[in-house]
Amino acid sequence: MQVIAASETPAKEVLIQKDFKSINVIHHSVPVDIERNQDRKNNIMAFYQGTWRGKIQPLHPFKPHPVETVAELEMIDYIDKMSHGDDSIMIVDSRPKSAILITGMIPGATQVDYIDIVSSHYRVKAFELFNVKKNNSQWDFTDAKILVIYCNGLWCGKSPRMIRKLIKLGYPAQKIKYYRGGMQAWKSVGLTTVKE
Repeated sequence: MQVIAASETPAKEVLIQKDFKSINVIHHSVPVDIERNQDRKNNIMAFYQGTWRGKIQPLHPFKPHPVETVAELEMIDYIDKMSHGDDSIMIVDSRPKSAILITGMIPGATQVDYIDIVSSHYRVKAFELFNVKKNNSQWDFTDAKILVIYCNGLWCGKSPRMIRKLIKLGYPAQKIKYYRGGMQAWKSVGLTTVKE
């Protein structure tokens, strides 16, 4: 009988999908591998364990506007496209910096606090990031980026508030994607996060 030490037994990999373990993307000019945490004893962080928060957002809360709701695999696809030169896409973390300090952010994301869109104070700066121009007193959305927007999770109202305001301001709804699961879902499956 052959005895194999526990340390010699190869651990089963935690995959994103069948035959898909990781993907290399760029986060603010730095290469990052998005993969699931390989530690089989890893648990979701305490910040996301409470179930008392907010109210549950509908799957399609922006009807009749054609805002697409996406999940983790679509997020990874958008991040990959963006990382490989598609500058028509922007991943937007709509949470305040204080939340990002606690949880980190999704690789490739840019932080634009939902308040910056809801109130007019920083809107011009945010719209410049989104490739929206001011034409006289009107916003020109001709070259606006596809925004993939997320916040804390399906109970968090930051992304929905931002998206509703963008639509009200004239942002094309078909260029807005809503990652409803947000950071809680991203972390619950052990996907890579980054800190600024």
